[in-house]
Amino acid sequence: MASGDFRSYLRLVRGFFGEFRSVLRQKSQPPRLALHYHRAFMVYGLLCIYPNRCLLANSTYKHCNLFALCNSSVFLLTVMLAVHESTNVIDMGDDIVWIIGITLILTKIFYIYLCANEIDEVIEDLNYYEEIFKPHNHLPLELAEHELANAEIKRWQRFCYLVESTMLISVVSFLLLFNFAIGVQPLITGTELPFHVILPFGWHHTEIHPHSHAFIYIWQYITSQYNLLSICNIDLLGIHSFLHTALNLKILCIELRKLGEGQLDNDLFHVQFCKIVQFHQHIIRTVQKVNRVFRGSFIAQMIASFCLISMSTFETMAASEDPKVAAKFILLMIITFVQLSYWCLAGTLVYSQSLDVAQAAFDIMDWHTKSVVIQRNILFMIRRCQRPLVYAGSPFPPFTLTTYSIILKQCYRVLALLRESM
Repeated sequence: MASGDFRSYLRLVRGFFGEFRSVLRQKSQPPRLALHYHRAFMVYGLLCIYPNRCLLANSTYKHCNLFALCNSSVFLLTVMLAVHESTNVIDMGDDIVWIIGITLILTKIFYIYLCANEIDEVIEDLNYYEEIFKPHNHLPLELAEHELANAEIKRWQRFCYLVESTMLISVVSFLLLFNFAIGVQPLITGTELPFHVILPFGWHHTEIHPHSHAFIYIWQYITSQYNLLSICNIDLLGIHSFLHTALNLKILCIELRKLGEGQLDNDLFHVQFCKIVQFHQHIIRTVQKVNRVFRGSFIAQMIASFCLISMSTFETMAASEDPKVAAKFILLMIITFVQLSYWCLAGTLVYSQSLDVAQAAFDIMDWHTKSVVIQRNILFMIRRCQRPLVYAGSPFPPFTLTTYSIILKQCYRVLALLRESM
């Protein structure tokens, strides 16, 4: 699919709900990784946000992609120019919160623009088990326990697919409602536009230019929806890459257990174990590649999450006398909490599952009776697994629940400082 044209991505988008219902109701196996859907929605559903090598060969697609980048950049610029008009802490905090959020979205969109080809490689790497390991790893004698292990692997694959697809549907539905709330906000608060901006010739003032104001209103609503759906699929692509890594590590543990249950001689055991080691090494290289490709995006996520949680919480307290304004900041705070929680939870799954590989290798049945070479290889694998795999944007800490706790503690300290300064 990485080399597919626009129509192939369109067919994938159209078939998403049919495939999802088939896996959910008929309990069939997932036809592909859910990551393919995120990529397809970025290509088609979000209109030209994913310019990989193949799609850039289409000049129309390339120009549409550049237009989308410029449009989001102009949107951010108009919001930034309006900060100096803020007359109080609440209005300025509102502008700053939106600037941080839009900057995070734009940063991730630019990273997709720069790294689309590498992301294609990551998606293919995460499908290593189905494409390479499984077709070339048939034991000469399949025991009943092996069939149970294979069924367990299929259950985990199906569960992962359903979780990812359900999250995609749920988050997109929520963001549609969230953007609608942003769009109708001026009708409730009495402001002129959903976002506080400055435009040339006073186009944003309804009294001076009513027609231009209506156009700007619609432009802000559409661009906001575009940005929200963009970060939705970009974030889910990154988070679900974490989940697929954890899934591959889980499958690796099952394959180790299945190998230990087989009655194999030393030569055949060594061959099968080497294939498992290659699978493990491939997972390690994939984690390193993801950390390299998404490093800037990971750093931006950490910084933005810290700033958004601190600012939105502070603004909630500052606007406590105005329930409408406070409710908006509470909603933004909850969204940021949920977003960071999902990142850190997925990263923790990778961290913990990578350590379980060592235990799975140690639990291989009667491995101490094997040849010296096999024992040495198993010990090497156990030793390597003592270093957990983590997703992180160096020099920042990894995405784990421990980091999540640290961020919340630091946010509380900043919040206390801001509170004292009021």
